[in-house]
Amino acid sequence: MSRLSVPFATIAFSGLAGLGLSVPAAQASSFADCAATLTGLGLSASVAATTCAQAQFPTDLSSCTDRLTSSLKLSAADSLAACRSVRKPLAVASCAERLQDAGGATPALIADGCRLSLLPDRYADCVLGLGDSLTLTRDELLRVCANNGDVPRRIYPNFTTLGETQRESLPAVSPAPRP
Repeated sequence: MSRLSVPFATIAFSGLAGLGLSVPAAQASSFADCAATLTGLGLSASVAATTCAQAQFPTDLSSCTDRLTSSLKLSAADSLAACRSVRKPLAVASCAERLQDAGGATPALIADGCRLSLLPDRYADCVLGLGDSLTLTRDELLRVCANNGDVPRRIYPNFTTLGETQRESLPAVSPAPRP
């Protein structure tokens, strides 16, 4: 097999240069786009600056905030709060849009459920899938599915969250023996 004689990084940077963008300019543009979107939603310049500066992917954060504001009709501040402390803001926005399109649920509960879920797409699948076969309200399904994921108690039986009292111990999960 022959090896590439040009390193991948050279190809990637050349591609950006061919578009007329340098890497620093492209990164600066994502921060500028984030700030413009957030201020366009009515957030103050200082909130936009702080939030965009702290974001790993500023355009994902601002896109999530914009999508939640428009689909859930939440305030920009509430939408930003749902998007800013998650690993995958675009997955949160997608989850919220899917659940809102299905109707019948409280927008704040939708945003909270998608935000708190480690796997927002799976969370939406759970709510929508159970909703197709059960007669529970959407708000009840949001709560049920929020409690179904991988919880630390399965690995650490005595795990408690802040403000929670010690629960009865659940048996720890042991790995299956290898054949």
